[in-house]
Amino acid sequence: MAKKIETSSTLIIRTAQTDARKNVSKWRCGILGICLSLLPFFKIFVLGIAAAFVYLLIPKIDLSLPERVQIYSKHPALYTEQYRKTAKMLRCLYIICGWIVGIFILNPI
Repeated sequence: MAKKIETSSTLIIRTAQTDARKNVSKWRCGILGICLSLLPFFKIFVLGIAAAFVYLLIPKIDLSLPERVQIYSKHPALYTEQYRKTAKMLRCLYIICGWIVGIFILNPI
């Protein structure tokens, strides 16, 4: 019985992380990072504020597919926690990557 519960929660965690990866916009966060790198003042300070702000935003869970509703209904708290944690981390990661791209490519050395 414990093996079945462990497998079920592992499936829910993986599904939540996969859904978060699909729903976080790489381009939108990357372009925000690139725009932040173009600002002429305190680039790292602005990057930190933007990353903190984006991290505090609560990602909305898309339950438009019946399969997702079924998985979500098994353990909604676990799914929600993993989805939000993954989405927040990915948003910050994409902003930082966009910022780095903007610093190295768009700014003259």
